[in-house]
Amino acid sequence: MLKVVLVDDEQAALDVLQAMITRRGKGAQVVGTALTALEGIKVIQREKPDLVLLDIEMPHGSGFDLLEAFPKRHFELVYTTAHDEHAVQAAHTHPYDFLLKPVDPEDLDRCLSDLAQRQGRSTPRRIEIASLHGKVYLRADQILHIEADGGYSTVHTVGGEKHLASRSIGHFEELLPAELFFRCHHSHLVNVSGIKGYLNQDGGQAVLVDGRTVPIASRRVAAFFERIQ
Repeated sequence: MLKVVLVDDEQAALDVLQAMITRRGKGAQVVGTALTALEGIKVIQREKPDLVLLDIEMPHGSGFDLLEAFPKRHFELVYTTAHDEHAVQAAHTHPYDFLLKPVDPEDLDRCLSDLAQRQGRSTPRRIEIASLHGKVYLRADQILHIEADGGYSTVHTVGGEKHLASRSIGHFEELLPAELFFRCHHSHLVNVSGIKGYLNQDGGQAVLVDGRTVPIASRRVAAFFERIQ
């Protein structure tokens, strides 16, 4: 599933785009919105989206100013603007698409469908777990839970194995398919199919099929229930 962040200085425009994506029903999920470039930078850094729908002309910083915070962009970019005179400058930032307001629902749907297909094709069949002792190769569905351990990560498998990987949890979040895994806490990434319950204690905890519990950050509780339903 595509994780989408919307940045626009008009609340009405954000509401319309979010409604379009929600009505689509599958393939994309809005994980954050922002009304300013500065707020957008913070949301993008926090949510690590696959796609950003970005307005260009905004007070207190343009869409181009926002992009300067991401010299090595980890997300696809689609401009949504009423001002086509910015098209030439926008082209230099290598966007995936350029949608003029009012955004046509069919154009947005086509864009999201193309990006979802590209995302699906880019997902590796096996994940490499590199440690000090060698390498292990696992399918995504064999991974139950990944826990941050400083700059390292502990990978827990469905079969009960543990592997200490010499990569950060952020590396695995970007590598693993978003439709299967959910970052419920800054230190925990879980396989959604491996969640069997929820405990309303200590701020909220996910119960995994192996009996272990994983904390859920307070700001992620609503998204947690949306993912497991």
